[in-house]
Amino acid sequence: MDQSDENRKRLQRLCDEIKTRIDYRSFFLRYLSADVRLSGARLQSLCPIPSHEHSGKGNASLSIDLQRGLFHCFSRDEGGDAIRFHELMHGVSFSRAVDEMARGLGINTRGGGEGSLALYSAPDTDAPDAETIASLTVEQQSAVCEAFLNACRDEDQLEGLNYLARRGIDATTVKRAGVVYFPRRAYRRVMRRMLDSFALDELQQSGLFNAREHLTFYRHRLLFPFYVEKRPVYLQARTTAAGVEPRWHNMRGNVPSLYNADILETMPSSTIVYLVEGFTDTLTLAAHGFAAVGLVGAGGLKAEWLATLGRFRVVAALDPDAAGRRAAARYEEMFATRGGPPLACVELSSDVNDFFRHRPTAGLELALLAEAALEVRG
Repeated sequence: MDQSDENRKRLQRLCDEIKTRIDYRSFFLRYLSADVRLSGARLQSLCPIPSHEHSGKGNASLSIDLQRGLFHCFSRDEGGDAIRFHELMHGVSFSRAVDEMARGLGINTRGGGEGSLALYSAPDTDAPDAETIASLTVEQQSAVCEAFLNACRDEDQLEGLNYLARRGIDATTVKRAGVVYFPRRAYRRVMRRMLDSFALDELQQSGLFNAREHLTFYRHRLLFPFYVEKRPVYLQARTTAAGVEPRWHNMRGNVPSLYNADILETMPSSTIVYLVEGFTDTLTLAAHGFAAVGLVGAGGLKAEWLATLGRFRVVAALDPDAAGRRAAARYEEMFATRGGPPLACVELSSDVNDFFRHRPTAGLELALLAEAALEVRG
């Protein structure tokens, strides 16, 4: 079999595997503007394909079948599958599109005996001795965390900035929060830099490296640090690739604080502080001039963190789902038991990030809702 036949078979294998793993909804939405209409299993939007040279205005011309992963731009009469869409969006060849999408999904693109790097870099969650690894001191963990952030920060940040910009979070807010992107092509370089700076057992104890001596942050490249007294002490990371599960990965240890809690140290008492779910909602509010701290999951508030909120007027704006409502009710009780200022709650029509991306007057609406809720709470 000649090399061209082998390559065709390799590409076919990858295409088949991509289509079994990809989440079409996540894949297409990462490229579309906020003005997306969802009807059943079909999306309609303005077409973002650069070569189509649309003005960005007018009626939606792009239709996407989420069940089959097919798209069609009616104004240019061009369509195809998700791989063709990747080709057009990035201006690359078919083979390169296949390889890039496969790597993004953690698929071994070589088809040989080396195995997927995603497998070698997987966390030790199923290892029998994972829980027996000794923990680092806070100072050691912070040193590892800071070195990793700095190593990634020295790499190209454009992909991460673009990802957050599509969600309405500007570069100034990203920099202020210390958010860092870890490009996949820098994986081996960053891994070597960390091994040159720390002993392997320290890196393994931090959760940054696994028992196979590989850096675990391979598929999760958007890094959100938790700062305590201006020092990063913990990291959670999100994948930016469509179809990757789990979407989140973190260092070893427990979440040490509310996300973005460091901003509270210099804020005047009685300032309104918003309590929201997750990093994106927190940074969305920060980008619009609101003081906000974030929870890792709706139920993530710990009783020992209430003291840091005691001198502020706290407004919870959790997701409008069952988990968010249950958490809000429980937090109201926690604040009442503490004996300080009560917690005020507002419920938006969607999560905070979607609310701000789809409503031009979102900032004013949220401020008015918060003031009304605080007034009721007295």
